Amino acid sequence: MKVWKYSTTDEYFDFLDLHDAVVEKIQVLENQIVIEIESVNILAGHPLNPCTVAKNTDSCRLIFVHPMSSEATLFLEDKTPQHIECTDFKELEILKFDRNEQNDGFLYEIFGSDNLFCEWRVKAKGLILCWNEFVGDAWFVGWDKDK
Repeated sequence: MKVWKYSTTDEYFDFLDLHDAVVEKIQVLENQIVIEIESVNILAGHPLNPCTVAKNTDSCRLIFVHPMSSEATLFLEDKTPQHIECTDFKELEILKFDRNEQNDGFLYEIFGSDNLFCEWRVKAKGLILCWNEFVGDAWFVGWDKDK
Protein backbone atom coordinates (compact mmCIF):
# COMPACT_ATOMS: atom_id res chain seq x y z
CA MET A 1 0.00 0.00 0.00
CA LYS A 2 1.40 3.38 -1.01
CA VAL A 3 1.97 5.95 1.73
CA TRP A 4 1.06 9.52 0.88
CA LYS A 5 2.65 12.66 2.36
CA TYR A 6 -0.43 14.87 1.88
CA SER A 7 -4.16 14.18 1.87
CA THR A 8 -7.20 16.43 1.81
CA THR A 9 -10.96 15.95 1.85
CA ASP A 10 -14.19 17.64 0.77
CA GLU A 11 -13.67 20.22 3.48
CA TYR A 12 -11.22 21.97 1.14
CA PHE A 13 -12.83 21.11 -2.21
CA ASP A 14 -12.97 24.77 -3.25
CA PHE A 15 -9.16 24.93 -3.04
CA LEU A 16 -8.64 22.09 -5.55
CA ASP A 17 -8.31 22.63 -9.29
CA LEU A 18 -8.65 19.56 -11.47
CA HIS A 19 -9.02 21.40 -14.78
CA ASP A 20 -6.85 19.64 -17.41
CA ALA A 21 -6.09 16.78 -15.00
CA VAL A 22 -5.30 13.57 -16.91
CA VAL A 23 -6.71 10.33 -15.48
CA GLU A 24 -4.30 7.41 -15.74
CA LYS A 25 -6.37 4.63 -14.18
CA ILE A 26 -9.75 4.03 -12.52
CA GLN A 27 -10.50 1.13 -10.19
CA VAL A 28 -13.92 0.36 -8.73
CA LEU A 29 -13.57 -1.36 -5.38
CA GLU A 30 -16.19 -2.39 -2.82
CA ASN A 31 -16.36 0.91 -0.91
CA GLN A 32 -14.22 3.18 -3.10
CA ILE A 33 -13.60 4.38 -6.61
CA VAL A 34 -9.86 4.98 -6.89
CA ILE A 35 -8.59 7.33 -9.61
CA GLU A 36 -4.90 7.70 -10.40
CA ILE A 37 -4.25 11.20 -11.81
CA GLU A 38 -1.16 12.62 -13.47
CA SER A 39 -1.32 15.81 -11.35
CA VAL A 40 -3.71 18.42 -9.98
CA ASN A 41 -3.43 22.00 -8.78
CA ILE A 42 -3.73 22.98 -5.12
CA LEU A 43 -4.83 26.61 -4.80
CA ALA A 44 -3.00 29.12 -2.63
CA GLY A 45 -5.69 29.18 0.09
CA HIS A 46 -5.45 25.46 0.83
CA PRO A 47 -3.91 24.91 4.29
CA LEU A 48 -1.50 22.26 2.93
CA ASN A 49 -0.12 24.63 0.28
CA PRO A 50 2.74 26.55 1.93
CA CYS A 51 3.08 28.96 -1.02
CA THR A 52 1.34 32.18 -1.98
CA VAL A 53 0.41 30.82 -5.43
CA ALA A 54 -1.36 27.70 -6.71
CA LYS A 55 0.97 24.72 -6.99
CA ASN A 56 0.93 21.64 -9.20
CA THR A 57 1.35 18.21 -7.60
CA ASP A 58 3.13 15.07 -8.66
CA SER A 59 1.03 12.02 -9.50
CA CYS A 60 -1.86 11.74 -7.11
CA ARG A 61 -4.83 9.62 -6.14
CA LEU A 62 -8.44 10.74 -5.83
CA ILE A 63 -10.74 8.40 -3.93
CA PHE A 64 -14.52 8.60 -3.95
CA VAL A 65 -15.45 7.21 -0.53
CA HIS A 66 -18.51 4.98 -0.19
CA PRO A 67 -19.88 5.56 -3.71
CA MET A 68 -23.62 5.06 -4.06
CA SER A 69 -23.78 5.46 -7.85
CA SER A 70 -21.52 5.98 -10.82
CA GLU A 71 -22.80 6.88 -14.29
CA ALA A 72 -20.38 7.48 -17.15
CA THR A 73 -21.48 8.74 -20.56
CA LEU A 74 -19.66 9.34 -23.84
CA PHE A 75 -21.22 11.75 -26.29
CA LEU A 76 -20.78 10.35 -29.78
CA GLU A 77 -19.98 12.59 -32.75
CA ASP A 78 -23.71 12.97 -33.49
CA LYS A 79 -24.13 13.98 -29.77
CA THR A 80 -25.92 10.73 -28.92
CA PRO A 81 -25.16 9.73 -25.32
CA GLN A 82 -23.63 6.27 -24.87
CA HIS A 83 -23.46 4.88 -21.35
CA ILE A 84 -20.17 3.17 -20.46
CA GLU A 85 -18.43 1.84 -17.39
CA CYS A 86 -16.14 4.44 -15.80
CA THR A 87 -13.29 1.95 -16.09
CA ASP A 88 -13.72 2.09 -19.89
CA PHE A 89 -12.37 5.64 -20.11
CA LYS A 90 -9.14 5.47 -22.12
CA GLU A 91 -7.75 9.03 -22.14
CA LEU A 92 -9.97 10.97 -19.77
CA GLU A 93 -8.95 14.59 -19.31
CA ILE A 94 -11.02 16.50 -16.77
CA LEU A 95 -12.29 19.84 -18.07
CA LYS A 96 -14.74 20.65 -15.28
CA PHE A 97 -15.22 19.07 -11.85
CA ASP A 98 -18.19 20.16 -9.72
CA ARG A 99 -19.59 19.07 -6.38
CA ASN A 100 -23.16 19.45 -5.14
CA GLU A 101 -24.20 18.56 -1.62
CA GLN A 102 -26.98 15.98 -1.33
CA ASN A 103 -28.94 14.74 1.70
CA ASP A 104 -26.74 11.68 2.13
CA GLY A 105 -23.47 12.73 0.52
CA PHE A 106 -22.26 14.61 -2.54
CA LEU A 107 -22.90 14.46 -6.26
CA TYR A 108 -19.66 14.92 -8.19
CA GLU A 109 -20.03 15.88 -11.84
CA ILE A 110 -17.03 15.56 -14.12
CA PHE A 111 -17.19 16.89 -17.65
CA GLY A 112 -14.26 15.94 -19.79
CA SER A 113 -12.77 14.60 -22.95
CA ASP A 114 -12.00 10.97 -23.74
CA ASN A 115 -11.40 11.46 -27.47
CA LEU A 116 -15.09 12.45 -27.37
CA PHE A 117 -16.78 14.66 -24.82
CA CYS A 118 -17.93 12.76 -21.76
CA GLU A 119 -19.61 13.12 -18.42
CA TRP A 120 -19.14 11.13 -15.23
CA ARG A 121 -21.52 11.53 -12.31
CA VAL A 122 -20.59 9.93 -9.00
CA LYS A 123 -22.67 10.08 -5.86
CA ALA A 124 -20.53 9.34 -2.81
CA LYS A 125 -20.14 10.12 0.88
CA GLY A 126 -17.03 12.18 0.15
CA LEU A 127 -13.62 12.27 -1.46
CA ILE A 128 -9.99 12.12 -0.47
CA LEU A 129 -7.13 13.48 -2.60
CA CYS A 130 -3.59 12.28 -1.84
CA TRP A 131 -0.20 13.35 -3.24
CA ASN A 132 3.45 13.53 -2.22
CA GLU A 133 5.08 16.65 -3.65
CA PHE A 134 4.45 20.10 -5.03
CA VAL A 135 6.43 20.13 -8.29
CA GLY A 136 5.91 23.65 -9.59
CA ASP A 137 3.51 26.51 -10.07
CA ALA A 138 0.07 25.70 -11.48
CA TRP A 139 -0.20 26.34 -15.23
CA PHE A 140 -2.36 29.44 -14.71
CA VAL A 141 -0.07 31.26 -12.26
CA GLY A 142 0.82 34.58 -13.86
CA TRP A 143 -1.16 33.92 -17.06
CA ASP A 144 -2.99 37.24 -16.84
CA LYS A 145 0.11 39.39 -16.33
CA ASP A 146 1.30 41.66 -19.11
CA LYS A 147 4.33 40.29 -20.85
